[in-house]
Amino acid sequence: MSVKKVNAVDAAMLHLKQVDPVLYAAALPHVAHLRGKAVRRWKTDNALFAELASSVTGQQLSTKAADTIWQRLVLACKGEVTPEAISKLRVPTLRKAGLSAAKGKTLKELAKAVQAKELDLSLLKKLPEEEAIIQLSSVWGIGRWTAEMFLMFALHREDVFSPGDLGLRRSIEQLYGLEKDVHQKELEAISVLWSPHRTFASRVLWRVRDDL
Repeated sequence: MSVKKVNAVDAAMLHLKQVDPVLYAAALPHVAHLRGKAVRRWKTDNALFAELASSVTGQQLSTKAADTIWQRLVLACKGEVTPEAISKLRVPTLRKAGLSAAKGKTLKELAKAVQAKELDLSLLKKLPEEEAIIQLSSVWGIGRWTAEMFLMFALHREDVFSPGDLGLRRSIEQLYGLEKDVHQKELEAISVLWSPHRTFASRVLWRVRDDL
């Protein structure tokens, strides 16, 4: 008799139903949307670099502003943001595209690390989350939040939680009736229940936050 394989979303929902009825109930209205986001595509090294560069570009900006700057950067790179293209751009060109001096330096340092093979973005898929975050954070200007977002959305790691993310924090406080700005350790303690599906749980929380 063949055994039907449970997909990632169904497995995560089953887990939440067993360990956290609160988050499970909050997830139910969003299952169809989250199922549509569950498709994974293999990414080339250049595609991974572009996703990380895009995250750096968009930090602390509105979506509209980030998109505008990113399109200018793509144009400056002649259509594709790669380590080679970034390394050839002069600092004034990066500034003209709308990047701050700090973000421009981060992109330059990231390109240098990838070209020197000090950072292999593809190999991060095989490393434990904390080790992957440490490697990413070794690049000047890339902090923990950016590294965690990269693991979630570019590498599709299934068990990542970002307690420093304001949207996740506010959503958890609302759902569980916690005081505002509750200590990060309390958020992490709650998230342990969701493992090994913390990335899915985070997606649920962001969707819940959008509805608040």
